[in-house]
Amino acid sequence: MQKTNLNAHNLSMKRNLIVFILLVCFSACKNKTETNKTPSTGGLSPAQALTTFRLPEGFKIELVASEPLIADPVAMDVDENGNMYVVELHGYPLDTSGLGKIKLLTDSDGDGIPDKSTLFADHLRMPTGIMRWKKGVLVVDVPDIIYLEDTDHDGKADIKRTMITGVALTNPQHIANTPIFGIDNWIYLAHMGTVTPRVSMEFSDSGSIVRYIDNPSAKTLPRNADGRNIRFKPDTYEMEMLSGHTQYGHTFDNWGHHICTDNSDHLYHEVIAARYLQRNPNLLVEDASDYIPDHGNNCEVYPITINPENQLLTGRGIVTSSCGVTWYQGGLFPDSFNNVTFIAEPVSNIVHADRINEKGATFTASRVYLKKEFLASTDGWFRPVQFYIGPDGALYVIDYYRQIIEHPEWLSEDVINSGALYNGSTQGRIYRVTPTATPKMNWCNKIDLGKASTGELVKTLTSDNIWWRRNAQRLLMDRKDSSSTMLLQQLLDTTTSPTAAVHALWTLEGFHATDAARLAKALHHATPGVRENAIQLAELHLTDFPQIAKELLSLQNDPSAKVRYQLLCTLGNIHNTESEAAQQKILMKDIEDKWVQIAALTSAKGNELALLQKSVQAFSSASEGKALFLSNCANLIGVSQQADDIKKVIQLATNNNSPKSDWWQAACLKGLSSSVSLKGVPPGNFDADKSLLLSKFSPATPPLVRSAGIELLSGLGVTENNNWTTTLGSAKDAAANAKGDEAYRNDAITFLALDKKGDYGALLEKIITSDEPVSLQKNALRTYNNLAPKAASDFVVRNWKNLSHDLREAGMDVFVSSNGNSNILLDAVKNGTIQSTAISWPMKEHLANSRDSNVRNRARQLIVSEVESREEAYTKYLPVLGMKGDTAKGLVVFRTVCGVCHQYQGQYGISFGPDLGSIQNRAKASIMTDVLNPNRSIAVNYDLWIVTKKNGESLSGIMSSQTSATVTLTQLGGEHTTISRADIKMMETSESSAMPVGLERSVSKEQMANLLAFITNKE
Repeated sequence: MQKTNLNAHNLSMKRNLIVFILLVCFSACKNKTETNKTPSTGGLSPAQALTTFRLPEGFKIELVASEPLIADPVAMDVDENGNMYVVELHGYPLDTSGLGKIKLLTDSDGDGIPDKSTLFADHLRMPTGIMRWKKGVLVVDVPDIIYLEDTDHDGKADIKRTMITGVALTNPQHIANTPIFGIDNWIYLAHMGTVTPRVSMEFSDSGSIVRYIDNPSAKTLPRNADGRNIRFKPDTYEMEMLSGHTQYGHTFDNWGHHICTDNSDHLYHEVIAARYLQRNPNLLVEDASDYIPDHGNNCEVYPITINPENQLLTGRGIVTSSCGVTWYQGGLFPDSFNNVTFIAEPVSNIVHADRINEKGATFTASRVYLKKEFLASTDGWFRPVQFYIGPDGALYVIDYYRQIIEHPEWLSEDVINSGALYNGSTQGRIYRVTPTATPKMNWCNKIDLGKASTGELVKTLTSDNIWWRRNAQRLLMDRKDSSSTMLLQQLLDTTTSPTAAVHALWTLEGFHATDAARLAKALHHATPGVRENAIQLAELHLTDFPQIAKELLSLQNDPSAKVRYQLLCTLGNIHNTESEAAQQKILMKDIEDKWVQIAALTSAKGNELALLQKSVQAFSSASEGKALFLSNCANLIGVSQQADDIKKVIQLATNNNSPKSDWWQAACLKGLSSSVSLKGVPPGNFDADKSLLLSKFSPATPPLVRSAGIELLSGLGVTENNNWTTTLGSAKDAAANAKGDEAYRNDAITFLALDKKGDYGALLEKIITSDEPVSLQKNALRTYNNLAPKAASDFVVRNWKNLSHDLREAGMDVFVSSNGNSNILLDAVKNGTIQSTAISWPMKEHLANSRDSNVRNRARQLIVSEVESREEAYTKYLPVLGMKGDTAKGLVVFRTVCGVCHQYQGQYGISFGPDLGSIQNRAKASIMTDVLNPNRSIAVNYDLWIVTKKNGESLSGIMSSQTSATVTLTQLGGEHTTISRADIKMMETSESSAMPVGLERSVSKEQMANLLAFITNKE
């Protein structure tokens, strides 16, 4: 099942529960399993439901199966004989006692439509996916992937064997699911990280080492596979962790590009493979996936539901529960659907369609229909969760059909205790969508692919329908018929079908029968997708076929950006001058594509300096992409801790004062600075390099280079000598010169912070309190705090009444920069010098969640405990719901109060918490409740994580992305910090909320009315 996304919800980012509330919520959930065992039937009958659908002209929808044949369907598969297996998830949302079932649907009257249901397997915990395998099926039933087989052909499984175990039984909307047999003979499993439970405590499992049960010596994966997608080959006990993740469902295009989905992020492409990222562990890639819709995340959708079920976190009018993503490859729809993906959106009772277009190494996705959906229902119980492309090319829509689709983890207690959690659990439907003129379904138990000869199976690879191609390839791999090799080679030599060529190539690879001649021919195929796959296959045979390297090099000018990208990834495994030259050529051609940059850097380990030098020489003009690449390249050089290379970069970046080169010089210096922040000062003597950086502190130096040089010098530290003394004197004079250049003075003030022995309090206080530009004043305060934290804090307290709004904000940054300063602030609050209402919500969050117990306890006593009860606050603000708000004034409130943590439709604020544009369709009363009581619900993906590094450093923030090698935290203010997993000692979620209660202290009733008007404004 799929979580309705908190991006579609609320101002809350996480629970900050007191024990009483926690116990009440937990008790409510426990009571569910005792009181809601008898669900009521409701909604519409299957016949009535059919009348509620709206489809584009030229399409029709038919009922295939419904209750009593099936109930609670979430997945299906059809085997080579036309048997239809349906997964029933009865335990959702809270029951893990083993209610899950697999039903086998067959046709007893010969019309090709299923009319008989047999219980194939039962006693499954939370089954979420099925795939035909060998003579049985693979079923995902966390923590296991199990194999079921019916050996006596009575329609019931009599073999049940656990193959793989270790994936986490976390919240059922986030558990592993949807096994798919890939074009490359791997089985791919959709998977993502665990959800920290606050209400449904039974889902607190964090998983274990992912492993094959019956082969202890086989490769294992880390605990819960680090929340990444998984692929495996049961026959050879291979298993790998991929670079990306997905929630419920994933899909592939004809060429094996992996497309995923996750709630409001309804479509993204896993671009860079884990095997490439692993080549350079120092490369800290924030996210291995690209979010491709041109209409954005939380994109608007167009439900037609009558009386929709508005549950607590049910956003209306935006994507909030995307699941079941499917790239249509059925061959039955018009050709305009060949590059179309479908997602199910159960909260909005719709199926959304996007057209996929090429965009460099990845894609872009655009709506197929403007202001309407491919499929929509007026029935609020219609809950599409998954799709299946059938043997006939039809799109089969799997309808869970429930009243409540949200999980109690994100529901109000009223709904949890309503007795309605399981309403509809005895119902469920599967529909068939086809072009209008398509004959009725007529394939159930009428398919003979299982009896086909090897030659017929090979011929089947030419089908336009992925069902036939995928199953033919799987059967060929199962049979291991020695005649397959010759037949597949003949197919490659004669077929005009590009998809058939790719299937044939990978099937030959599965037989260990790839030959150099045909592979070379495929490298020059007319279709880019075939060339891409041929490059991947060539990558596996660089040792076997030494001559294939020359064929690869001949593709460096390929007209397809994706072919060039794949070639760049593969050439990273070839270490010679020709390969390096080709890589450089591709990089220069596609430098503005960030994925090309990443691919180039994955193979640059040990050669980053040469790559940087060549790139600087090749760049004739500035661009954002080029600067980013040079910065990342310099960062890798710094992270490598190779002193000689670091010195050469410093020399390169400071060798002239040309304004034409300042952009790349600054980029190099900034990259080194970030590496020092990550790894510390590298070993070696850098005195000469520090002197070189010192010499750049001059009005003649381009500002970009000068400020970047100071930043790097700050990380490296200074060496006291005559040059240092002279430069320091110049900086002090420049900082004090009220008539000097503002940029130079700003750099001078920053420079003073390098002098840890200096006393610049009087100078800095004068700048702060004089009529100086705000940028200088704020920088002076930061520098003051860097040099003398206590003195800076005392100064802010003494001058608080006279400080401007901007300087008060800067002063708060000073207060929370250390435990000592935080206590000075709390002292000021206690004695009334500074009012607690002057402390912004981010600062209150920081103080209330401080790692220092003294600061944390004092903050909660002085700031948090003074907040009145949430019920009293809500009662006080009830009149707001009858007030007419001003949207323009509401924007001001949003920017001032909410914008410090949230954005609105990607604008106005900082992307730390959920985007509040996603809740514009919710009732004002519901929004106001969450504003006043942010602990009412939890925002998945917005837990506050505390990461402790091996060097003792502690960081906190929202875990915005992960790869197999990195974790990225978004910190207060929107800053991203990417951390290597190798540097992490421990990761844990905070017990406290990232947003304290009591917002009403900063928002009057009139302002609340204006804020609600702005958030719900649809103009």
